[in-house]
Amino acid sequence: MTAVDKQFELLDELIRKVHSLMGPYDIHDELKWLMKRDIRKRMFEKFPKCFLSLRSKGRSLPFFPICNRSGSEDPEVIAFSMKLANKLKDKPDMDQKHLDIILVKLQRMHSRFNKEIPKPPDVAAKKGMITRTLKTIGNYLNKVR
Repeated sequence: MTAVDKQFELLDELIRKVHSLMGPYDIHDELKWLMKRDIRKRMFEKFPKCFLSLRSKGRSLPFFPICNRSGSEDPEVIAFSMKLANKLKDKPDMDQKHLDIILVKLQRMHSRFNKEIPKPPDVAAKKGMITRTLKTIGNYLNKVR
């Protein structure tokens, strides 16, 4: 992975964090776009990697979303897709081996995107310097009192 790829990955994580902090987050409101066929089709054309396909009756359908409407991976949407895959697992006409593979992929993605975003080293260093300075000032004030 090159330095540019790492920077893009960090940027994507920050965008995802900002999106989750922007307001009250309701997964059902966020996934209403999935119910509309034309929006779903446009999303699949624009972001084909945002869907995992389900093989059914000889066709491969983009069925499991992994991104929110803005096109970034979202752990809440991945959790929704995991619940959907678990419900479909009980159906006898579904390809069980393929569903197991999809569930493993979704669990791996969920564990990856559900982690807290690490702070860059320069921000962590600045925080450490500020904390050290504040402790020094606090110790000085305690000695003066």
